[in-house]
Amino acid sequence: MQNQTKNAKKKTPMVFKPYLKGNLLDGAAVKRGLRLMAYYLMFAFLYLIVGSALQFGNFAVRTALNLIMVLICALIVYMDGSRLGENEVAFGEIAYARQESGKPVDAKDKERCFRAGKGWIIALIGAIPVILLTLPHALTATKQVYFLQSLPRWVGGYASQEEISAPLAYYTREGGMGVLDVLRMVARVLIFPFANIATVDQPDLLLLFDRLSPVLASLPLLGFPIGYLTGPRSRAMIHGGISSSNKRAQRKRKKAIKARQARTQKKNEII
Repeated sequence: MQNQTKNAKKKTPMVFKPYLKGNLLDGAAVKRGLRLMAYYLMFAFLYLIVGSALQFGNFAVRTALNLIMVLICALIVYMDGSRLGENEVAFGEIAYARQESGKPVDAKDKERCFRAGKGWIIALIGAIPVILLTLPHALTATKQVYFLQSLPRWVGGYASQEEISAPLAYYTREGGMGVLDVLRMVARVLIFPFANIATVDQPDLLLLFDRLSPVLASLPLLGFPIGYLTGPRSRAMIHGGISSSNKRAQRKRKKAIKARQARTQKKNEII
């Protein structure tokens, strides 16, 4: 097994090539950061459809499955970051070669080059709208200690008495939905897996998650900079694969030449 592992490593060497580094913050980074918000439409759909089926009674199982759902969302963003990082390293290699040959590299081309910290900047830009949407709820969240239930039918016989009808009017009062109510709904959707973990049976834990909603809602975006940082390694593996293929092809050519030479030598000896 050890020999097989060593052979596998030898077959896939990593070849790092120099590349031109881009800027940390540029117009392309801002656009990509805002584009990350589109993922939250997918996340909201996933949370509401799949998350509604993950409300188990067992706390450990419920916690594990809901955290796995968050991890899946982070992996989706990770793949996007990894793809972008690899592409920008590839473009950085081209830009570096142009610069070394004396050709100018304009600002737009430099924006497309890899820079390690750019992934974090893009993720932060994408997180700003999420934080702004969830921050009001985090600051105004209160502990849920009771729920209004429908009144029994026999209460209707006493509704004509003023001392009873006045307090009962509280149960039939319909309040208008304000901006905070809308933001509360948005925040709860964005932290739906964590609200699933707490449920209404654990008001203290649910309040804690509400207070941390800007952080919890932004967690999937951490996958982007982590994936982006794999760009140089992914590119090095591609170069290593190409190098291995070329070496194998070269070895085959040498073997073919030696075989032809051996056959020619045998013919000459026979003659």
